[in-house]
Amino acid sequence: MRPKILLVLSLISVALISLLAIQFIIYYFSPGYAATFGIFRFMWLWWVVDVLGYVVAIVTLVLSGVLVGRLIERRTPADLDALRASMLSTAAAVIGGVILVFGLVSYVLGEELAVGLGVIAFLFAIVPSTISWLLSPYLVNVFYRCRYDPEMQKVVNEVAERAGMKPPKAVRSPINIPNAFAYSSPVAGRYIAVTDGLLRTLKSREELKAVIGHELGHHKHRDNAVMMVFGIFPTVIYYMGRMLLYVGLFSSRFTDGNRRREGGSGLLVAALGGVLMALSILIQLGVLALSRLREFYADAHGAKVTSPFTMIGALKSIDGFYRYYGKEVIANSKLRTLFIYAFTEPFVGLEELLSTHPPVWKRIAFLESIAGREIRA
Repeated sequence: MRPKILLVLSLISVALISLLAIQFIIYYFSPGYAATFGIFRFMWLWWVVDVLGYVVAIVTLVLSGVLVGRLIERRTPADLDALRASMLSTAAAVIGGVILVFGLVSYVLGEELAVGLGVIAFLFAIVPSTISWLLSPYLVNVFYRCRYDPEMQKVVNEVAERAGMKPPKAVRSPINIPNAFAYSSPVAGRYIAVTDGLLRTLKSREELKAVIGHELGHHKHRDNAVMMVFGIFPTVIYYMGRMLLYVGLFSSRFTDGNRRREGGSGLLVAALGGVLMALSILIQLGVLALSRLREFYADAHGAKVTSPFTMIGALKSIDGFYRYYGKEVIANSKLRTLFIYAFTEPFVGLEELLSTHPPVWKRIAFLESIAGREIRA
């Protein structure tokens, strides 16, 4: 698998560099043609920024996998109290990291410029994220061909009553891969979807209730909204870094007119942009860690409305499908490049580090640790 990953990364590099070369050729050998597009003659620099950003991201991820990936591979929350503490500390670390980044930018560029840059980056991040959040239920329903299912609604109603919450709308997808997902927006409402593949894979109605309990936990804990908010943080920092890297490479006029000092300032701004892009990757890893912890919390809710061992049985049933059939399904699919699974096999410790869900064995170990205890989730 590692050679395939390296091949994909190499092909992406070749594509980016080829596009950059085309921009250079057009600009230098046909400047009149480039000038007809106004700022087109400067657009080649965006490709430089993209290539540098790509290199920074890969280097940061590989180093993170080597230095951090091995440290987390054996760590599992000991109980619910430890899980809550981990969620709070991880969220605090992400927010603290964002504050430190803005402090660094303010120190180097000044508060006024830092605030202006942050506002622009925030708008770049928040607008598409908000639109996606508001409209995603409609897109999910279309993409997965989800349709309302009265029989499934009865099961969702029963489990929601156990959980003491208002039931979301139950829908069913005809795809053959076992899956279930919770999604919502203020515009479209709340949904729980299950696939035909899941219904064939689970071994009992109680396992189905456990899975639905897990998805109800996501709604109860407002995970969609929480992860959208936290997902904006690294995006804002990335855009700030990208803009600074572009400005630093394009123009060095940030000081009082002394050209030697101008050049130094431009390099400083470009270097700061590269640092921010690397820090955005690290903060994104923190957001992914928070996502994995919230999956544990949703598992606890599934165990609460059924039992820990029923939730374990459901996880084992789903894992069994992917263990024996999942690779074949992906390998035979014309859309296999869209499957995250194809890019999450071990690669310098990145498998868990880049995942939104913990490994199944960790989820089972956590559920075993809370068996026989009061579950408050």
